[in-house]
Amino acid sequence: MTKFTTITLRDGAVVRAKIAGTGPPLLLLSNMASWEFWHQQIPFFAQHYQVIAPEYRNQPIPGVTALDALASDIPDMLQAFGHTRGLLMGHSIGAMVIARQLEVQPDIATAVVLANGFLQLRLLPYALHRLLHRLQPGLVPLLWQLYPRTPWLVRQLMAFAVLWGTELIFLHREPNSAKRRMFFGYTNTPDPSMVLRVGSALEYHQPPDLSRARVPALVVSGGSDHWMHLWEARRLTELLPCGEQVVFPGIGHMLPMIVPDEFNRVVLQFLQRVAPAGAGGML
Repeated sequence: MTKFTTITLRDGAVVRAKIAGTGPPLLLLSNMASWEFWHQQIPFFAQHYQVIAPEYRNQPIPGVTALDALASDIPDMLQAFGHTRGLLMGHSIGAMVIARQLEVQPDIATAVVLANGFLQLRLLPYALHRLLHRLQPGLVPLLWQLYPRTPWLVRQLMAFAVLWGTELIFLHREPNSAKRRMFFGYTNTPDPSMVLRVGSALEYHQPPDLSRARVPALVVSGGSDHWMHLWEARRLTELLPCGEQVVFPGIGHMLPMIVPDEFNRVVLQFLQRVAPAGAGGML
């Protein structure tokens, strides 16, 4: 059974989450598309776990960076369902958020899956990205003002250009059905939480320190991901004390959407091997 619920975070912010299944908790953090991205994973993993697929918060925490605000929501989301630890799976920015939480609280996870995650995210050439990082404290409040007021047509044209015009999100040869789903399903309404996710990307300018994250970790990579190149994915795997990597050749950045059956099978095999249901310390 799948249902929606609301989670109240430590500062009073409220987020919605899609909940399905029973068993050990599996928290899914998505990319710019929020929980809808996982529509091909939720029913599959709900056969084995209590799947928690939340939205991101849509308000900042005063004095806290965007990345830390999103990462530190992970314990609240687990505790809302009576858990102190859980399985964590993130895609793209979601993987980045999980990596940040592993830096500061590695024992929050019993195992992690980082799909098309980033070693570091550089939206622009290095020098310009460093400048953006320095300007970030002022850029995020500006984005809060501008993004909700951006005309719908402008947002849609930008989304169309990214989804069809570049190979950062989808490869040109990948199915248009997946691109249409994202374009028509995820980009119509201005989502204030997008500002925090963009702010997090600006902050994620150097590799995370994962030396204390001694939990089983799977890095799932697309062999043709133009954003997270294979050498970066290998380096991210090496930074994880218990990291291992699976590569899907010829697949781009949206791997869980493009080959969902294969992705689900590989992830389930990993989770059942390293953190079988009923294992101690899950709750």
